[in-house]
Amino acid sequence: MEQNTNPQVLNQTGTSQQVPHYGLPQMKPQMGFVEAIKTCLIEKYCCFSGRARRSEFWWWQLANLLIGTVLGTITTTIFFSSHDISEYFNDPTSLLLSPAYLLQIAVSLALLLPNLGVSVRRLHDIGKSGFLLLPFLVGIIPIVGTLFTLVYFVVFIVWVCRDSDPRPNKWGPSPKYN
Repeated sequence: MEQNTNPQVLNQTGTSQQVPHYGLPQMKPQMGFVEAIKTCLIEKYCCFSGRARRSEFWWWQLANLLIGTVLGTITTTIFFSSHDISEYFNDPTSLLLSPAYLLQIAVSLALLLPNLGVSVRRLHDIGKSGFLLLPFLVGIIPIVGTLFTLVYFVVFIVWVCRDSDPRPNKWGPSPKYN
């Protein structure tokens, strides 16, 4: 006998309505772009505890990409509009000392903590420790570290693409499921 996963019952008016299957968690709506930025920048700026949904993580990564692209464009535009390009090739460090580049570094450092925080919380959401971000530090070592970091980056992407664990874990209840 086949089991009906969405049973229907008659309500008091005599019409049929679907009853949710008990035991399955109910999903909360996805977090939007603005809500993810607000969460990462204001509510959980330096928060490494708890869990983060995929939508929070990926919207935040998109915001980081957009901010980096805009700042990079502004930096190079300002620098090369006020300097001769041959000056850059003669002294490549001249770009590093430009005020626009220093602003880009300051913004990147300001966004480092929320970026690490949402990454740690995302790992917590799938039941993994935030310390699994530490292997990225191996990338500092030339050649071998770079190859290791590239392979580890692929593993990290697979992890952060996984669905949330619907059950509570040691980092708290699921932000996706009730």
